[in-house]
Amino acid sequence: MGAANHRAYPFGMKPTIEQVEKDGKLIWRVEAAGVVRYHEQDWQAQWLYSYLMRLYNCEETNPQ
Repeated sequence: MGAANHRAYPFGMKPTIEQVEKDGKLIWRVEAAGVVRYHEQDWQAQWLYSYLMRLYNCEETNPQ
């Protein structure tokens, strides 16, 4: 992904991941920079969360 895509997530808080119940099913909720994504499949949620954590911990995309 290009640098422009990385800037789409202006991190103010650390990304979070949790299992929640939605429509009677347990699914994954991933949140970062005020954006929430829901995933039914474990691998999708884990991949997104690890990607967002890499961006969050990167000096170039998230200087602190």
